[in-house]
Amino acid sequence: MSDNLSQRIVTFIGHLLPLYVEECVNGVWCARSLTDGTLILPIDDPEKSADGSVAIHWQGDHTRRTEVQGIFIASVAIARYTELHHTATYSKDMRIEMEHMSNHFTVKTGETLVFESPDSGLFELIAKAVGKLGEAAVIEILKKQVGL
Repeated sequence: MSDNLSQRIVTFIGHLLPLYVEECVNGVWCARSLTDGTLILPIDDPEKSADGSVAIHWQGDHTRRTEVQGIFIASVAIARYTELHHTATYSKDMRIEMEHMSNHFTVKTGETLVFESPDSGLFELIAKAVGKLGEAAVIEILKKQVGL
C-alpha cells in the first residue's frame, strides 16, 4: 500500500505508545490498541484512502468493522493519549498538550483533528462524562449511539 492519507493517519496513531502500537497484519501496517485489541487499518480503496478513511475492527474482530474518516478516530486517540500523559496535572497543561499533539498530527498528515462541533462543547462534555463515569462506560455509550 502506498503512503496515502489513510496510511499516514494509521501510522500516526500506531506511534501513540503506550495506547497503540504498530502491527503488520497480512502485509499491511496497522495500529493496534493495547487497551482492548481494536485494530485500525488503512483503506486500500484509492478514493476512500485519499480522504483519510480508515477501517476499524473493534476488539480486533474483522466481523465488527466500521469505516470512518481517520480524523475522528485520531481525535479520540489523541485525547486519550493526552489524558494519559496528564492525569495528575491541571487542565491547562492538558489543553497545551492537546494543541501540541493536534499541530503535530496536522504537520505529519496534512489533516486537522476534530474535538468538538462548531456550535457545541462536545469535547468538554465527553471529558466531564469520562471523569464521572469512566472511560469504558463512555465508550460503551458512544458505541450504542452509533449502533455498535
